[in-house]
Amino acid sequence: MEGIPWILIIVALLLLLLGAAFFLLFKNKKRPPPDYYTLFITGIIWLAAGLPLGNTPLTAMGAVLAVVGLLNKDKWEKNRRRWEDLDEDEKRFKLILIAALGLLVLLGAVAFLLVENGTVQL
Repeated sequence: MEGIPWILIIVALLLLLLGAAFFLLFKNKKRPPPDYYTLFITGIIWLAAGLPLGNTPLTAMGAVLAVVGLLNKDKWEKNRRRWEDLDEDEKRFKLILIAALGLLVLLGAVAFLLVENGTVQL
């Protein structure tokens, strides 16, 4: 592979830009307590996905998240934030984030299909 890996440079710059934006947006806000129920569910999903794929880091992280969620089971209802509990700014931010991540997944799937079909060659 010759030349400068432009795609890596672009991804790194985008990550730095997003990191800076999140830092500036949330540096003065009070952080909510962790949602241990979500940690537990995420851990179970990662554990279930990592086992058949043979992905040891994914399995290990899933196990850790599931255990942390289970150890704090008494705090599941207390720290749970539902859509109704969010104010308008938080709802708007979450909707924008969901739309942006959905668009990124869609673009990634399209790029994958284009490369797999030979339409675009890397």
